[in-house]
Amino acid sequence: MFIPKILFVCSITAFLFLDVFAQYRYDCDEHFCSKSVKCRDTECSKGFRLIKNATKCGCCHVCVEQLKEGDACKTQELSVLPRQECGEGLICSQTLAKCVPVESKCTKERRRARAGDVIKCDEFGFYEPVVCKSGVLCYCVNKNGKRIFGTDVASKKELMNCKCSRDYDKFPRKVPDGNFLRCLPNGNYDPIQCSDESCYCMGDEFHTFGIVAKSIKELLCYDKRSHRDDDEMLRSKCWHEQNFLERQIQNYTENGVRVIGAYLPKCDLDGSYAPVQCKKNECYCVKKNGELYHKRKYRVKRTPDNVKNMTCRCIRDHEMLMELRTDEKVKAYLDKKPCDNGEYKNIGVIEIKS
Repeated sequence: MFIPKILFVCSITAFLFLDVFAQYRYDCDEHFCSKSVKCRDTECSKGFRLIKNATKCGCCHVCVEQLKEGDACKTQELSVLPRQECGEGLICSQTLAKCVPVESKCTKERRRARAGDVIKCDEFGFYEPVVCKSGVLCYCVNKNGKRIFGTDVASKKELMNCKCSRDYDKFPRKVPDGNFLRCLPNGNYDPIQCSDESCYCMGDEFHTFGIVAKSIKELLCYDKRSHRDDDEMLRSKCWHEQNFLERQIQNYTENGVRVIGAYLPKCDLDGSYAPVQCKKNECYCVKKNGELYHKRKYRVKRTPDNVKNMTCRCIRDHEMLMELRTDEKVKAYLDKKPCDNGEYKNIGVIEIKS
């Protein structure tokens, strides 16, 4: 029986729902599988996808054949586990009854991608979390392909999962105020997290391990390279500056003094200074430690459009890649991607003259 991948999820859901009743009816205790079920060999051949714990009581794995583009399929839901589905990036056309490519922004960009670009789409046509360009630079994107926090060199792409930045994109909070878990510069969750009173080590799936301590340096997951600019409670220079000013404003307000013209720094998900800072009548690009880029072209008039469009990503990317400039790929990328007011494209900002 043929079935499209997009409906296959529904079938799996129905199957698992029925399996809940099966566990109740058949008393699926911890010894049920070893006593009552003999599973087939599930080392899947090429062209098949492994689904773990898919049979009754979750005893056995199954292999599901991945149909190719143009293969016949049927659009119907089943109450049993299907053995075939349209492969990655394909969907079963109801009019053609064949597996055809999923058409989305991601799949179109993927087909247009140049050599060295790595763009992956999920089974529904949305963007996978990591996009790599020219074999040089990788960054995090949301499911619609919009670039979000998290960047690293392409040689470290296997270490990127962007879970932290993607979660923040779905559920944004003020950063950093203790209401959101802190990220690493590449968009992953920082293995050290802190509350108001203690710090702890955290795994990718949100389980804690190791000791709970009052200083990050006591933790097994402490890395002096990643956390060298933080205090004992993972508080960064940007965090301290922001919170000091917030407390001052609060004290003045409580004493009946109206505060105007206060400019608080913006902090990023890893505790560093956000690339764009604005003060008085201008916005400008800064390094992660808050230092200004000295070229005047990285400063612009503070207008609503400039505040909305300015990202300073280009100059930040260039700064990260400069250490690898001896690499021919990196050198070619830097030469082909000049920064215009800190951006990859001219966004129409106006340079402030001295």
